[in-house]
Amino acid sequence: MEIFVVPDMWNVLAQWGATLILFLVIRHFVYKPMNEFLTKRQNSVVSEIEEAEELLHEAEALRDKYKDKLQQARKEGAEIIEASRERGRDLEKSAEEEAKAHAAKIIDKAEKDIALEKAQALKDVREETADLAVMIAEKLLQDNIDAKNQDALVDGLIEDLEKNHV
Repeated sequence: MEIFVVPDMWNVLAQWGATLILFLVIRHFVYKPMNEFLTKRQNSVVSEIEEAEELLHEAEALRDKYKDKLQQARKEGAEIIEASRERGRDLEKSAEEEAKAHAAKIIDKAEKDIALEKAQALKDVREETADLAVMIAEKLLQDNIDAKNQDALVDGLIEDLEKNHV
């Protein structure tokens, strides 16, 4: 076996040539497609990130829009509730006024009825008084009562009339 300190030039050149050819083949078949794939992947990731950011901004805008709509809906709900309460108060006032008017009508009718009943009672009392006076006169004429009995009878009848009709 021979050992050379200086390598054989043809071997060194052949190895360098083979390495260069291997490098060119790897560069052409592996590095370029791999670089294209990584570039496409990088572009894809960047575009997805940009799209996600756009969607995030859209979502935030929608969230703000819905918050505004929700706040507006709550405000409208409060206004509707207040309007309903006001309408209820108005209805309550009108019902109360109507009830007072109805009660006043009933009271007026009752007062009129009482006045009519009182007038009728007075009329009845007068008629009964007249009838009693006629009966007393008939009795006095029939019984020939003396003056003392006559006064006692008249006083008794007057007291009866006062008790029964006052």
